[in-house]
Amino acid sequence: MTAEPGGAPTPPGDDGVTIIGGGQPDVVDLADLDRAAHLLATVADRLDIAARLLTVATQAAPSALLTPEGKAAARALQAARSGAAAPARVADDVLDLARRVRGAVITYDHAESAARSALRGVVALDGSLLGTFPVLAVQRFVQVGVAAAVAANVARVTTRTAMALLAPFGRADDVLRWEQRQLRHWAPRATTWALADRRSELLVLGLASGFLGRDGLLVPPSQRVRLAARRISGLLPDAGPTAVVARAGAPQLPVPRDVAGVIANTGLSYREGTETGMRGTPDGTISVQRLHRPDGTVSWVVEIPGTQNAGVTGDSPMDNGTNPRLVGDVPDDMTDAVLDAMHLAGIRSDEPVLLAGHSQGGMVAANVASIAAGTYAIAAVVTAGSPDDVGAVRVPSSVEVLHLRHPQDVVPQASGGPILTGPNVREMRVDPALNGAAPVTSPLDAHAMGRYVTSAEAIEVHADDPQLRDFVAAVDTVLGPEGTTATTRQFVATRDPDLVRLDPVTGLPRGDRLSPVGGPTPLPALSPAAR
Repeated sequence: MTAEPGGAPTPPGDDGVTIIGGGQPDVVDLADLDRAAHLLATVADRLDIAARLLTVATQAAPSALLTPEGKAAARALQAARSGAAAPARVADDVLDLARRVRGAVITYDHAESAARSALRGVVALDGSLLGTFPVLAVQRFVQVGVAAAVAANVARVTTRTAMALLAPFGRADDVLRWEQRQLRHWAPRATTWALADRRSELLVLGLASGFLGRDGLLVPPSQRVRLAARRISGLLPDAGPTAVVARAGAPQLPVPRDVAGVIANTGLSYREGTETGMRGTPDGTISVQRLHRPDGTVSWVVEIPGTQNAGVTGDSPMDNGTNPRLVGDVPDDMTDAVLDAMHLAGIRSDEPVLLAGHSQGGMVAANVASIAAGTYAIAAVVTAGSPDDVGAVRVPSSVEVLHLRHPQDVVPQASGGPILTGPNVREMRVDPALNGAAPVTSPLDAHAMGRYVTSAEAIEVHADDPQLRDFVAAVDTVLGPEGTTATTRQFVATRDPDLVRLDPVTGLPRGDRLSPVGGPTPLPALSPAAR
């Protein structure tokens, strides 16, 4: 079995961190790796035997060691037993290498294996057939419903029987309390397990194939979610034009010293009342930080939060109308809004930029990088809890990309496809429970902004990893050395009619100069007019 290209993954360590992609493309035969691990373990065993033989040799003839020649031999034996190249020490190193190689074999199983690809094909075909022939869908629905009804009836009968048996002892209520405890304990875990670690990817693929019906049979499985998202976005009502307005009195966010600080500032850009949002922050806020470095040069960090509104046509474009447009790779107003914010902030073409986003914001960040990398000096993109391949597939090789995700988070699997990595694109998985945080209790908990702020700290811990070095170096060109300061400006993307007709620079009415949502963004000279 051969793993997908994209860089040899770093095996998962005790801190629950796995890195896939980055570095030079590589193809690995897992059978050869497994044989190498077995051979290394055998070498370690032989070295242990050699260490024991040296001990026996030292103790075999103590009287002979009293002569000058014997003393010299004793010193040689002692050096062989306890020196830097002592068999016992080398055995430990070889055994550790064997464990790492076995860890790499396990990690490579996350790649798109032949079995996984075949399973995706089966799910895609099944979904298309169900969408093409409604009778099959009804039959499947009935089968699932009957199975659920039988299970519920068995549980009800069992509960009543247990309560009847315990009623004479006054313990019938104990059965109900026990059931409630079990439900509270297992329901979140069952939900997390069902949706975790790419299982949702197959569910999304099946749903998209069913939605497309027979049309889905004409496109490869890897394109079906994108096509379905395009069709869904075409069915959505027109949300109206979007404007980008500078926020007066914007707070000064902390100077980011590492990626965790950048992710934290992304969380602070959420609206007031959310888990990490600052007081007074409105919907649709985009933070742009101008970094002033000690040598007088300037760089920029753009921080984009994720979905904040459940609707599709509200006043804020950070809604569920933007999500299918991003997944479907069609024009969206949030990408235009960020480009406008960068233009209004005064970013110059030669000043390095780091784009960061959570959830929807990560898709927007990758989209912006793919569109504007030739206009702005975009050095790096970091996403947290975003679909892995949306936007990043078109990012130029000069831009270093890191996708940060939790294995239990379902949102990164929304693209319905396998992980796409390369020399400049890597995915870093952090299991919160193994990384010192509390275990994830639900998919919403796995996607929480606060969780990703904590998990981003692992990037600094693994900064020397060969798969992260280029990304960390690119980030350093933006964040600068100690002594760097920051000025924060915030821009609000809004569909509020009263704000849409204001000029973002003067704050005065600008007349009827609006274009439709998702209209083209002229580059490089971006118009401040709302789109």
